[in-house]
Amino acid sequence: MAMSNESFSVLGLPPTLDPAAVKRAYFAALARHPPHQDPEGFRQVREAYETLSRPGALVMAYLASPVDVERLAHEARERFDAALEKARETALAARAGQEAAARFQERCARMRWDEALRACAGEPVR
Repeated sequence: MAMSNESFSVLGLPPTLDPAAVKRAYFAALARHPPHQDPEGFRQVREAYETLSRPGALVMAYLASPVDVERLAHEARERFDAALEKARETALAARAGQEAAARFQERCARMRWDEALRACAGEPVR
């Protein structure tokens, strides 16, 4: 009988907790190992599927499987990089706006009263 932590590889499936993905992988593996052409391959595929189909076995096999850090990092980058880049751009734009407002406030604070009146009237301020 296939060990549960090897069952994923027999089915050609990365470790998952999704029973529907296991079932899809099982049918795909059956197409690669039909019983009349590859009886031993079929037996291994069937054992792997039955092992993962037992109550609680899918979770146990998933927990016993080695962690593919590269795959998980790639999935996280695909999922979050665009949103993080957008947040970074938004923060940069907000910071630029805050800096412009601070410069404006500083300039206004240094103006004399007559300069401020000329600026409000649209006249150039020196």
